[in-house]
Amino acid sequence: MPCAPENGRGLAGGVTIAAEGRTIIVSGAEGQKLEVISLTGRKVAEYQINSPAQRIELDLNKGCYVIKVGKVVRKVSIH
Repeated sequence: MPCAPENGRGLAGGVTIAAEGRTIIVSGAEGQKLEVISLTGRKVAEYQINSPAQRIELDLNKGCYVIKVGKVVRKVSIH
């Protein structure tokens, strides 16, 4: 199954997740953790969200990943 980029315009708790290349933009999640999970289920990175709108540069190989912030989960493509 191909991995399509996810806009992440979710409404769960006002948290939004978007991907632009290797950058993840998270809004509405101050004080929460962002987890990056491979498609095999292994957590490959974790970041603390310290501001209402935060940009996180990912140093990961190209591919599809699951991004989790609280109860919001999105599939993103890193390229």
